[in-house]
Amino acid sequence: MAELKTATRAARVLVVDDEPDIRDLLAITLERMGLATLQAAGVREAEVQILEQRPDLCLTDMRMPDGNGLDLVKWIQEHRPEMPVAVITAHGNVESAVQALKLGAFDFVSKPLDVNDLRRLVNSALTLGEAIKETPADASRPQLLGDSQAIHRVREMIAKVARSQAPVHISG
Repeated sequence: MAELKTATRAARVLVVDDEPDIRDLLAITLERMGLATLQAAGVREAEVQILEQRPDLCLTDMRMPDGNGLDLVKWIQEHRPEMPVAVITAHGNVESAVQALKLGAFDFVSKPLDVNDLRRLVNSALTLGEAIKETPADASRPQLLGDSQAIHRVREMIAKVARSQAPVHISG
């Protein structure tokens, strides 16, 4: 498999999980893909890593001692909205998945995670992240006419969902 790189370095993936064995296993798998990895044991540590190290992708567990993956997804959308984040959990359900995608997660997958599924997820997320970074400023201007609260909510939802793999139906 070709090494995934940003313009000047190997892409960096932040793995957030309170279980060291899971973090290490994911890091080994990602490093074999030619990616650099960062690790965090909880939400607060992940926030610091995101601000200081500027990873290209975040893979986060759902349940951690100092918060949950949904809190981290929300924080990322406020501080690094161009960075894709995927929630990987053993405690997944449809409600959590829908909530994660609404908050702006790229994907929501259940443990145990198949290595091929992880590779596909990471490749898709990093490709999306690069496309977002390379999008000209003019292309990101809203194309919807109007200035009402409803239009603002639609624009916000489009921006969040565009970063995910969720199917979307827009009507109206």
